[in-house]
Amino acid sequence: MFLLFAGSPSLGEFLFLNLDIAQFGSNTKTIIKDENSMVMMISDETGEGKMTVHQILPGIMICFTDMHMEQCTSEFELNSGQKVLCIDQCREGRIEMENQPGIFSIMRENELRVDDRKHHKGMAYYPLRHYHGVSIFLEVHAAQKSLDEMFHGFSIDLKPYYDKTQMEKICAIHEQITSNLQVRVTIEELSKQYDMPATSMKKCFREIYGDSIYSYQKRYRMNVAANLLMEDSKVEIQEIALKMGYENPGKFSSAFKSVMGVTPAKYRKH
Repeated sequence: MFLLFAGSPSLGEFLFLNLDIAQFGSNTKTIIKDENSMVMMISDETGEGKMTVHQILPGIMICFTDMHMEQCTSEFELNSGQKVLCIDQCREGRIEMENQPGIFSIMRENELRVDDRKHHKGMAYYPLRHYHGVSIFLEVHAAQKSLDEMFHGFSIDLKPYYDKTQMEKICAIHEQITSNLQVRVTIEELSKQYDMPATSMKKCFREIYGDSIYSYQKRYRMNVAANLLMEDSKVEIQEIALKMGYENPGKFSSAFKSVMGVTPAKYRKH
């Protein structure tokens, strides 16, 4: 996702990148800049992120975004009369953005979307605590010829928005299944707890998080386990298995291999 939502110390300094098309916030720090490139950092108590911007042609920029945080505030707002087109791809992780009060947009790993940045002010959430994306940013007036050549006849199926109550329930389910990995909860229990029909709940969760509840929790467990394996070589694999909710080390090893491609022992070794 293109995250040029927070500004520089002086907007006028960066007109060579044609960033005078919007108002930016104050929660980033520019650490590198030249006539065609800029690197910005953003940080808060939940972590930090980096945005690297390169101008390809007048009005056409590419941004590489690397976030390692739980959330951040977007203060991006287009100036009156400005039109932009952004093509975003989530390479790794996921982003949830409250574009308008109670209205969320979601982008999952490997997804592509087109956005006009008219609603890009609000809170951005990174439930996996990391996000890596790339965005092509086109200022319509400066890049009109390129747009006509590249996007003539091109259409995109935009992802749906989600009802606030529905979104809150699915996010609560996500929080529950990822906060205590030792506890296993069934679909029926979640359905009853959150007062959602099981079929609707499973469908909505898959649409938002890109996987079934079971598979998502399994992948999440194995990614956490992988981090634990690398952080402390003295911790026994069996102990990590128990933390992930597996009493049988063999089943844990099999599950780990199905997600990571190798056994826990080989993963730690290499």
